[in-house]
Amino acid sequence: MAVKAEKAAKAAEPETAPVAEKVPVKKEARKKASFFVYLGPSIQGVIQTASIFTGTIEEVLKQLADQVEKYPRIKALLISDENIAEDRINVTKPGTRLYAEYHRLVNELKK
Repeated sequence: MAVKAEKAAKAAEPETAPVAEKVPVKKEARKKASFFVYLGPSIQGVIQTASIFTGTIEEVLKQLADQVEKYPRIKALLISDENIAEDRINVTKPGTRLYAEYHRLVNELKK
């Protein structure tokens, strides 16, 4: 019984650990990122979903110059390492910019 009472008392105590504040990631984080992930639809012979590219955004865009020229929305769907967790969800969440970009690219591919 004493063990249950101790657990209940600990559960009722407020947490003393500091809560991390959510800091918005700025465009500068995209410039400093060490890798990028493509979260758009796979385009046969061009790019696959979840492709990983290392380097700065300039280096990645240089590497993907031909693909981005043909499908400019690829650039909007390259996600930096700082944003990957949140943006992976936003691609599937209606009303977000990434969701809109993803579906615009899908519609372009259908034409």
